[in-house]
Formats: sequence, C-alpha cells, structure tokens
Amino acid sequence: MTHRLQADFVASPELIEDGMLCIEDLARLCCVSTEWIEARLLDELLVAERRGGVPYFSSSTLWRARQMAWIEQQFDADPALAALVADLTEEVQRLRSRLPPYESR
Repeated sequence: MTHRLQADFVASPELIEDGMLCIEDLARLCCVSTEWIEARLLDELLVAERRGGVPYFSSSTLWRARQMAWIEQQFDADPALAALVADLTEEVQRLRSRLPPYESR
C-alpha cells in the first residue's frame, strides 16, 4: 500500500516543540519504512541525535524527511537529489525571511 504525501512544505520546519521523535514515529509521519530512514542516515542525508545508540529526530528533520520522501516519490528522484532540493528549499526560506516585507504600490 503506497501512501501519497502532499506538498505542504511552505510552513516552518518547526512543527513540534522541543520533542524528539523515535525512528518508528518519524517513519510513520513520513509514510515511509524505518529502512528508508536508516538508509538516509547511513548516506548522511538525514541527521539524528543519538541517545544510548538509538537515533532520535527533531521537528526540522521531520520536515526535511517529509520533503525528501515526497520529492523521491513524485519525481522518482535519487535520494541525494531529493536531499539537495530540500537543502535549497531551506536556504530559499531562510533568505526570504531576511527580506523586508513586500509592499504593493
């Protein structure tokens, strides 16, 4: 059974306050398998905080993983390409936040 992800990536990456997600929760929220998450960890495309050797994930990692999964699924993209697109999207959002508000004339 394939789950379809929506492109709701305009919102801020901070979706969860100070909480950390275990790998099972991250996989469930991204509609992917834990193996998918583990593969991206091994390729260093996702980062985790290790506690006693167990990976835990921040809300910004949730946002990134959801975006990567959607890009991979929608465009049959290589994981590294999906990670690059996620990086560029985050950078564009950061730069836009530095711009003064747009005022229509």
